[in-house]
Amino acid sequence: MKKTAKITLVLSMCMMLLAACGGKGNDTNATPTASPASNETASTDGELKGTITWATHRTELVDTDLKRYVEKFEAKYPGTTVKIEGLKDYEQTIRVRMAGNELPDVLSLVETTKADLPTFYEPLDDLGLNDNIYFKDYNSYEGKLYGITQQTAINGLVYNKKAFEKAGITAPPKTLDELFAVAEKLKAAGIVPMATAFKDGWTLQYWTDPAEFIYGSTSLRNDKINTDTPFTVDGPYGQGLGILKQLYDKGYLEKDIYSASWDQTQKDIATGKTAMMYIGNWFFSNLIAAGLPSEDIGFAPLPFDNSGQFKGMMRNDWAYAVSAQSKNKPLAKAFVKFMLEESGDEADHMIISPLKDKKQDLPQLTEFMSYEPTMLEAQSVDTKVTTAENKMQFNVFKFIQESTVGNLQTVFDDYNKKWKAAKEATK
Repeated sequence: MKKTAKITLVLSMCMMLLAACGGKGNDTNATPTASPASNETASTDGELKGTITWATHRTELVDTDLKRYVEKFEAKYPGTTVKIEGLKDYEQTIRVRMAGNELPDVLSLVETTKADLPTFYEPLDDLGLNDNIYFKDYNSYEGKLYGITQQTAINGLVYNKKAFEKAGITAPPKTLDELFAVAEKLKAAGIVPMATAFKDGWTLQYWTDPAEFIYGSTSLRNDKINTDTPFTVDGPYGQGLGILKQLYDKGYLEKDIYSASWDQTQKDIATGKTAMMYIGNWFFSNLIAAGLPSEDIGFAPLPFDNSGQFKGMMRNDWAYAVSAQSKNKPLAKAFVKFMLEESGDEADHMIISPLKDKKQDLPQLTEFMSYEPTMLEAQSVDTKVTTAENKMQFNVFKFIQESTVGNLQTVFDDYNKKWKAAKEATK
C-alpha cells in the first residue's frame, strides 16, 4: 500500500504512517556462545522470577546498551535474570537450533512459512499491543500474532555533509543524472562517492528498493510467481539494480569492493573518506558512535529516475519473538513488552519505534520528508514465492553482488532459468 507524506504534516504525525525494515543483518563484531534456552524457574502466581536467555543479532550492542536494558529490567523485577547471547551468524545459528528444538526464550524471529509460526513461536496477543504496532499482520497466522518488529525504518541516502562541502556540493541529488554528477564531483575531490560494504553482502539488500520504486509497488517480489522470467534488463530489476551497476562501472563505489567491510564503511563515512550510502535511518546512531556529529549527517530520498519525483521505502526489522518451547513464557513476554515500551531503545539509537503512539523528532527525518516522497510499505512474502526461492537457493545478497560486477544479461538469464525450474518443481 502506498502512502504520501506531505511536508505540511507535523513529523510526529508522519511517524504514524511509517513502518519499515532497517538494519537487518547488522550482526557483526561479537562472538556467539552456544548455550540453549535456560529457564531455571518458571513464573508462578503472576510473579515474575527465574532466568531466561535472549538471543540477539545486535551483537555490537551486547556489552553496552543491551546490557543496560537488561539491568533496568532486572531492577524492575527482582529475582529475574536475562542472559544475553549475541550471535554473529545469527540466522544460520538459529535455524540450526530450530531444527534441534533448542530455541532461546526470547529471540529475533527467523522467518519461516506462516503455517510453521505456531510450531516455533508463542502467540504475543496477550501483551495488549496489537492495536498499537506497525506490521501487525507481518508475522501473524490465523489471527494470532507471533512476532513484533523491533523497529521500523526509512531507507534513504545517508550522506556526510562535510564531505559534500569539501567537493563543492551544496545539496543532495534530486535526479538520477544529478546522482552521477555528484558522484563525479566527489571522486574528483578524492572522496569515495558511494559505500556498499560489498564484502559483507547484507548491506546491499536495500538496493532492491529502486526496482520497487520503478515497479510502483512492494508487491514486485510476490508478483514474480506470475512469470518465468522476473529478471529482465529492461524491467524493474534491471533498471533498479542498474543504478548500482552504473555506480560500479563508473568507479563510484569503493576502490576494492571485495574487501569493503561493514566495520570499515562506518569509519570511512564518519571521517568523510566516503560520502554516501543507501541504507536505513538506523544507521545514524552508528555514524555518531563512529565520531560523526549528528548535525553533519544528511538524509534524502534516493533518485531513481530523472522525473524529480521521490519515493521512500518503509520496512520492518527483525521481530521480537518468544519460543514456543520456553519454560518461562510469562517472563519472556514481559521482557519483550519492556523492550518495546520502556527500554528507550528507539531514542538511544535514533530509530522509529514500532509502537504507533511513540513519537520521535529527528532533523534527518524532517529533511527526508521535506522532499514529499511517496512512501511504500514492505509486504510479507507469499509462501509460494519463498518456497520457490528456497528451492533455487536464492540469496538476494549474492544476487545483487553478481548483478553489480557481472554482465547483467548473463546473470539474469541464469537466475531466470533457476527460478523457472524451482517454480515448476514446487507446483
